[in-house]
Amino acid sequence: MHAGGVALHELAGSLPRGIGRLLLGLLLAMSLCFVAAQAPQHPIELKQAFRDTGDSVSSVQLPDSLTAPATARPPLRATYRMAVTFDSPPQPLALFIPGMLTNARILFNGHLIDDRQDDPLAALPRSINRIRLIDIPVEFVRSGENLLQVEAAGGSRLSLSPVTIGPRALLAPLYDRRVLATVVGPALVAVVIASLALCMLLLWVRQRDALFAYFGLGALAMALHNAWSVLPKPLLPGVHNAVWWVALYTFFVVMLVTFCLRFAGWRWGRFERLLSALPLAALPLFYAASAGGDFASVQQSWLLGLVVVAAVGLAAVTRYAWRQRNADGALLLMTAAVSVLFAARDWLVNWRGDDNNPIFLVPYAGLGFAVLVAWMLIDRFVAASQQLKGLNRDLEQRVSAKSAELVRALEQMRAARDDAEHANRSKTTFLAAASHDLRQPAHALGLYIAALVDGDLSPAQQDLVQRMNASLSALDTMFNALLDISRMDAGAVIPRQRAFALAPLVHRLATEFAPRAAERRLRLSVRMACFPAGLHASSDPLLVERIVSNLLGNAIKYTRDGGVLLSCRLRGEPASRHWLIEVWDTGPGIAEADQERVFEEFYQVGNPERDRTAGLGLGLSIVRRLSALLGHRMALVSRTGRGSRFSLELPCTEDQPLHPVCDEPLGSVGEMLVAVIDDDPDVRSGMQLLLNRWGCRVLAGADAAEVLRLWRAAPWPDVRTPLQAVIADYRLAAGCTGIDAIATLRASCGHPLPALLVSGDSSPEQLALMQASGLSCMSKPVRPARLRGWLAGVAASAGVRAGPSIAVVIQERP
Repeated sequence: MHAGGVALHELAGSLPRGIGRLLLGLLLAMSLCFVAAQAPQHPIELKQAFRDTGDSVSSVQLPDSLTAPATARPPLRATYRMAVTFDSPPQPLALFIPGMLTNARILFNGHLIDDRQDDPLAALPRSINRIRLIDIPVEFVRSGENLLQVEAAGGSRLSLSPVTIGPRALLAPLYDRRVLATVVGPALVAVVIASLALCMLLLWVRQRDALFAYFGLGALAMALHNAWSVLPKPLLPGVHNAVWWVALYTFFVVMLVTFCLRFAGWRWGRFERLLSALPLAALPLFYAASAGGDFASVQQSWLLGLVVVAAVGLAAVTRYAWRQRNADGALLLMTAAVSVLFAARDWLVNWRGDDNNPIFLVPYAGLGFAVLVAWMLIDRFVAASQQLKGLNRDLEQRVSAKSAELVRALEQMRAARDDAEHANRSKTTFLAAASHDLRQPAHALGLYIAALVDGDLSPAQQDLVQRMNASLSALDTMFNALLDISRMDAGAVIPRQRAFALAPLVHRLATEFAPRAAERRLRLSVRMACFPAGLHASSDPLLVERIVSNLLGNAIKYTRDGGVLLSCRLRGEPASRHWLIEVWDTGPGIAEADQERVFEEFYQVGNPERDRTAGLGLGLSIVRRLSALLGHRMALVSRTGRGSRFSLELPCTEDQPLHPVCDEPLGSVGEMLVAVIDDDPDVRSGMQLLLNRWGCRVLAGADAAEVLRLWRAAPWPDVRTPLQAVIADYRLAAGCTGIDAIATLRASCGHPLPALLVSGDSSPEQLALMQASGLSCMSKPVRPARLRGWLAGVAASAGVRAGPSIAVVIQERP
């Protein structure tokens, strides 16, 4: 084929159409003479052809692309004619077309050898369908001049690459290599990259490292883009396919560049936000370009911009490699640089149009980059896992060591606890023994003082006796506090819940503590709020009275100026009503650091010298224990220098209280026959002296047998009257107890006698035994008023006034 025919063809195009076609035929015949005759065993590549569009005929260089004007009606058609001359005899030949982007009918010497023009407006061929290897039957080939004609058609554009003609055996490798490079290779690359991307995303799910997410999403988008490019049919119809294809390409570039920035330690917030907006901006931009008919030029400019963006990622990787200066950094830099260079090469090839179905190198460079980065990330993950395993082993060893230390510490704590329990038992034993030994003389002293009070004394003697009685009362208060603690430790304090009225309790406490407040020149106020009739408190009234009594005693004791307020109010909704008893004072207050410690045993604020006039520090400890035992909420609010407020909440009930039985009934005890059994001569003598002053007749003995002997030998005429009461101490000589003595007397009398246990013991075991006996109990030193009240109650319940009864007081030997 002669290239000089182009000028003649241009001249023919300026002549009338009929003459032009005639000249075109002459030109074609002349050009065939200039085509070099080649042996058919060597492929011949045809790069020049005559293109006839129906309106004009021109000589074109292949590949040739044709786009229809905006005013043209589809389909777009063009006929390409090429001539080739063979000198050898005819033999089987084939055509290899690497880029046929058109719906075409192919004729060789006027014979149809391939027809893909069933629908001229169908989508242009894609993927493997663009690459054609067409056999030419031997009967269609002749020696000398041969004419190849391609009738192309498309919707708005079409393109045809150079055509190679030759033996099939020589063209088949060309076809295979082209299919492998443009279709199979990118498809395999897409599969590998997608697998790596999924692995990275799984690692991101496990480790939550943003690097894995960026790389995984970018690599997955790259794989999808490559797969989309090699699909034989478009994924979306019309222009949508091209627009979303570009958007996906933009997304994978953005993700991988962002990964490079993060991997290199660059944090460009604004630039990253700009990158993240590019995929979304691509959609409206390319839809607008498609509507304006300028899609190709906008696409080329956009892809060039993405190459520049990729260069930014390359700069980040270069910085990382320079800082690391190791093999991984060098390989990463090399693969990133190759990827950017290949992207620039692909853009240049696409822009120049030297190949209408080029082999793009970006997928292969991307595969190398993805494999290397995935290996580095996986290696980093494995290194982190190994480090974590090492840390776990170290942690397990440290935990084992700490566990061994903890076991040793627990053993030490267990030994310390055993020592503490032993010390506590020793303390309890010591307190019990000391309490008992101290209570004995204090009890005797109290009896003698009570006997002196009723005697004829001078004013000076009366003052002395009152001072002695006050000191004994203070000692009694301390003993009772210790006894309460011991009783609660022994579990001998059992609440007896019942309904009771609060007003009598409040008035009784106010009456009891008013003299104490007056002595200290304090104002004691009582505020009892009005409340609906029929509402009472539900608790143990004796324990509640003990709690409020302790609170009032403390308030009066530690308040120097101002006053103390005792209030009782009803609080809460009808469904959750409760009584709120509060004790306010204007004392020094309690610092916040001490507000919890004041409830501890033996702890006193501002009394490091342990002033005996300030007590033992057990009052609030008993309050806390009793409120916890009753299940009532106890609260403290205090401000230093302003005073304190203690509050106690009691359940509210509409049950009616039982008629109270007076614990200390009043009445005469004269003419009562009282037997005192005591192995301590001083206590026995003091008790006999006191009872005689009350008008009682007393039988005093060291044990139950001696009392019975005295009773039978008594000189009184009414001695035959049965015994009616027993007062007994718990601990006796020779291992006997008051419980045993009471049982002996009851057996001798033949009926149950009223009995009272008097004890100076405070050990939990003995208190529990006394509580289980069911007998009335009093602790030493016994207050004479309580003892007389109990005797009067016995006389009143017996219904006799003149008949004798026996009160047996059994006390131990010193």
